[in-house]
Amino acid sequence: MRKIIFDCDNTFGLENHDVDDGLTLFYLLGAAEIDLLGVTLTFGNGTLEEVVQMTKALQEKVGIHFNYHSKNQADFLVEMINKYPHEVTILATGALTNILEASLIDLEFFMKVQEIVLMGGTTEPLVVNQRPVSELNFSCDAAASKKVLLSRAKITIMNGHMTAQAFFSKKDLSKFIKAAESQIEQGALEWISETLEKWINWNEQTFGFSGFCNWDMTTAVYLECPELFSHEKYCLSATQPDLTIGRISLAEQSSYIVKMPKSILDLTEFNHLVIQRMLAGLLK
Repeated sequence: MRKIIFDCDNTFGLENHDVDDGLTLFYLLGAAEIDLLGVTLTFGNGTLEEVVQMTKALQEKVGIHFNYHSKNQADFLVEMINKYPHEVTILATGALTNILEASLIDLEFFMKVQEIVLMGGTTEPLVVNQRPVSELNFSCDAAASKKVLLSRAKITIMNGHMTAQAFFSKKDLSKFIKAAESQIEQGALEWISETLEKWINWNEQTFGFSGFCNWDMTTAVYLECPELFSHEKYCLSATQPDLTIGRISLAEQSSYIVKMPKSILDLTEFNHLVIQRMLAGLLK
């Protein structure tokens, strides 16, 4: 089993805020080959206080158990990396502050981690359904982002351009609800369904499409099925001057080499897997 720490800014259930961290958590709990060591909370989609509030609500309303850390997150990261050196992969889908702080506690932190899979960053202006979108995750703590990107750890970046392809439609939601309705406790399923329907309505008003970009989910699917993605690698610039707007600077040659897939190769299979794993996670 692959040992995972999920460093996220979960706002599932918070009105007009992203749901993808929560859905990714369901997936991680439902993947048989993933050992979720813990969840460390950070800011991004909301303040840390909002993230803590909604993560507590998620556990209570859905009735699933996982260990989350809203204080001393960096200490937990360091503890796990030293308990399982070269075995732990970190999925990071919010501000990278916790990872920066962990690297300051243990100067060999990046050498001990197996892999860091990031959701964030752009390489050019990000446009979703003809609407410009600001980058969030790398820009909200640019100093931490730079430290992680240039750490020489094994880095995979699921950037904003590729993750915008991870479209979860109203039809996909119907498939998920239908699969879950005879298995999930009614109150929990109603809360999940209502939250996702509200988020789709917000996206219809904002972007003009009936669904949402399941940005963070790409990190979890990539762990289990990397074959669903293309396999590009890039060299990063050693300076990274534009991270305050989330822009990743590339170079023709450098010693900072990262994986950064450009495409989801089969969105139908991607969403089929997402629905299966989320349902399994909710049944735990």
